[in-house]
Amino acid sequence: MSNSEWNDPEANKLPEKVQQLEEKDEIPKNTQRKRIVVVGLGMVGIAFIEKLMKLDVKRREYDIIVIGEEPHLAYNRVGLTSFFQHRKVENLYLNPQEWYSSMPLGSLNYHLNTLVTSIDPTTKSVTTSSGTTVPYDILVLATGSDAVLPRHTPGHNAKGVFVYRTIEDLQKLIEFSATKKGAAGAVVGGGLLGLEAAKAMMDLEEFSKVKLIERNRWVLSRQLDGDAGGMVVEQVRKLGLEVLLSKRVGRIEVDEEGGVKGVQFEDGERMDCACICFAIGIKARDELARRAGIKCADRGGGIVVNTDLSTSIQDIYAIGECASWESQTFGLIAPGVEMADVLAFNLTQAKVHAPRKFKRPDLSTKLKLLGVEVASFGDFFADRDGPKELPAKRHGGTKEGTIEAKDRVRNLTEGPAPPPVKALTYKDPFLQVYKKYLFTMDGKYLLGGMMIGDTKDYVKLVPMVKNQKALDVPPGEFIIGASKGDDGSADDLSIKDGTCKSIGDVKSCTKAGTGCGGCMPLVQTIFNKTMASMGQEVKNHLCPHFEYSRADLFNIIYVKKLQSFEDIMKECGKDANSVGCEVCKPTIGSIIASLFNKHITDTSRRGLQDTNDKFLANIQRNGTFSVIPRVAGGEITPEKLIIIGTVAKKYGLYTKITGGQRIDMFGARKQDLLAIWTELIDGGMESGHAYAKSLRTVKSCVGTTWCRFGIGDSVGMAVRLEERYKSIRSPHKIKGGVSGCVRECAEAQNKDFGLIATEKGFNVFVGGNGGAKPRHSELLAKDVPPDDVVPILDRYLSFYVRTADKLQRTARWIENLPGGIKYLREVILEDKLGICADLEKQMEDLVGSYFCEWTEVIRNPERRQNFEAF
Repeated sequence: MSNSEWNDPEANKLPEKVQQLEEKDEIPKNTQRKRIVVVGLGMVGIAFIEKLMKLDVKRREYDIIVIGEEPHLAYNRVGLTSFFQHRKVENLYLNPQEWYSSMPLGSLNYHLNTLVTSIDPTTKSVTTSSGTTVPYDILVLATGSDAVLPRHTPGHNAKGVFVYRTIEDLQKLIEFSATKKGAAGAVVGGGLLGLEAAKAMMDLEEFSKVKLIERNRWVLSRQLDGDAGGMVVEQVRKLGLEVLLSKRVGRIEVDEEGGVKGVQFEDGERMDCACICFAIGIKARDELARRAGIKCADRGGGIVVNTDLSTSIQDIYAIGECASWESQTFGLIAPGVEMADVLAFNLTQAKVHAPRKFKRPDLSTKLKLLGVEVASFGDFFADRDGPKELPAKRHGGTKEGTIEAKDRVRNLTEGPAPPPVKALTYKDPFLQVYKKYLFTMDGKYLLGGMMIGDTKDYVKLVPMVKNQKALDVPPGEFIIGASKGDDGSADDLSIKDGTCKSIGDVKSCTKAGTGCGGCMPLVQTIFNKTMASMGQEVKNHLCPHFEYSRADLFNIIYVKKLQSFEDIMKECGKDANSVGCEVCKPTIGSIIASLFNKHITDTSRRGLQDTNDKFLANIQRNGTFSVIPRVAGGEITPEKLIIIGTVAKKYGLYTKITGGQRIDMFGARKQDLLAIWTELIDGGMESGHAYAKSLRTVKSCVGTTWCRFGIGDSVGMAVRLEERYKSIRSPHKIKGGVSGCVRECAEAQNKDFGLIATEKGFNVFVGGNGGAKPRHSELLAKDVPPDDVVPILDRYLSFYVRTADKLQRTARWIENLPGGIKYLREVILEDKLGICADLEKQMEDLVGSYFCEWTEVIRNPERRQNFEAF
């Protein structure tokens, strides 16, 4: 198993990110920083550190000191078995030593081979076994757990008795096994850890045979039912592991030298062995917390935590196997990593987002044990124990399967009803494949299941359970698959008779695109697709004056820093002296504005613009103009409302609230534009760029500001994004939206970019729009922390501006990308093309050059002349 599987995906990139930030001098140096002390450098401890460092690197609000008891840096405990092959601790490290030292100066310090012996909540400090006192502002306990050794069993302390927990345990086992070559080894415990330990002992190749002792009737009883567990037993026996079921160790037989010589079971039977490894469970390490007076669970142990992972003492938190949440401790790594994620998020992002809560964790597991593929997911014992939770009915207050009061009486007299669950089971004893999927009684929801042998559907089924969405296929298709039907398709436009050989011919023949022109991108796409299917060469040239597409032309202008139409025509045009046409002039004007952000009404650029851009207002059917000031995020003060009302009344303008949450004023005469803009600007307003192919609005709901359902600051985020991207020219208009919860009041999923708040941040959607051919947006990134939203959108918008065709909305652009949204994710999130830093810089340069176009006209006598009546 790869160590990187357990890293935060951004963790390995942190050193490079820190270096880039330091080179740009973007890491704050004089912030008031709090000290976080982390006790425990295990998998959960390092997960918390990774996530906090990632979220805090640009803030620098915290310094971390981590104290680890073992002499090693954080290593992959899940992959311990591989240690028997390579015997190198460094191969198990989750992060190399250089990773720790590459963090910003003073932000991360670690101490190894150091035991914390006491906590003093009064002075907010911890003391180590060496007598060192370390003060803290926030204390995070990630002390983990110990392997259980049955101390009530006679002989438990004999030579040759081991547990399977740490690298030190493995090293002792390796050393001892070399002295017992040819003897029998035994593992007690048939759970996940027991099977791992059995494989490890077999890999040593020191024992003549290895025996697995399990007290239940099958192995993996916490993950599998009897049929599935029995199939696993059958398979591992074929691999050479001797499995003893329904056996309990009564005592360990010891020879004269104090070494193990055998095991006697409670049923009176015995067996010979020279080595025993116990893998029968773990116990939370809460002794440090108990001594400090922190509340711990009486049954099962563990440090009692609230939903925010806080303990009974302020500023002390507990995460991982040492934490007891709702009287439960968790022996799997995934819940601990989720705890680390919640705590790191709340410490860094809760100022701008609703704090997260730790909820019932997903205990799904997928492993390969002794060569056998095993998986369980969701509520995999819902048919045995009853479902832990059922999907809520769409039109009712109670959940499906909830026991009503009248049913409780019947339960007392007739016994409880069977669980409201139906199981769909498939068993192939020849291929050793077993699948059991559990559904609600109506078959509309998948609750959980288990798989042996064939686990390839695991990655698809887990999200279905988590999302609790009604299924759109019958349950049987999960086993036997869907029946194949005939797919039909037809082109919307027929040009295959050869009469239409250009887009101009299509216009003449069909009249498509001769009205408002809104259908032209669609017509162009159909034309290109049909011509290609006929084997014809499709040239995506901008116009007859340029043998380049818009994207090609953009890159040439960008690389050669061409800033005038004349220079571009000389460098790229077919005729160096051409004056261009109505297609290439506005396109090049837009490209120049996108790259260099110069005022579009200046003499050298004004002739390139459409009418709306020339007059910085939308011309209407009667020759008057509309004026729309910016109302970022739909948030407006009473004073600005009064200004709009005063201006509209003074100049006799018709007013209308737009779908983008701002106010449009119609009927402005050209000679009044300067006066109208002046009054609006004096009142603190600015151009809304409603006339431009640029960002229009970022719509928002009220989010956490007012709404009782809001979990994200949608207004604050919408204002932040609109203020950032205002005025930036693009191939077509851009609209955004931010919703504060899944109720989606801002309609973010039909915008060019949209955010929907989740407990972990925001889901980022892209490529949606209304118009002639509406399109639902697609998910680009999930659960993005608020601090990381802007870099992702910077890359996305810059890439769109660079590569889209002329007048192409983001919806059509993504549809035409090779690989669609998958390719876009690779470029934007994984930096497949190695251009993300350049995309971010391009956007940063544009944002930094912002100016209000109305204001610049008012202040400049030469520009004013274009709007004054003679």
